[in-house]
Amino acid sequence: MQREIDYNRLLANVNEMINTLEYDSMRSGGKTKLNCDRLFYLYSQRDRYSEMLEKNSKKPTKKNKEVS
Repeated sequence: MQREIDYNRLLANVNEMINTLEYDSMRSGGKTKLNCDRLFYLYSQRDRYSEMLEKNSKKPTKKNKEVS
């Protein structure tokens, strides 16, 4: 059984993780050093998922033709 991926929800979760790590990094220089690589990868994931959402929204939907 295949499950459809909800990219909107996935993108919301990535944005929440980015916000949390950025807030945590603002409070301490050491945390900034620890979180910088994670933030880099989260931003790249966010860009990738945004592109996927744009591609999916631009795809024309197939309409079923009625047969008489």
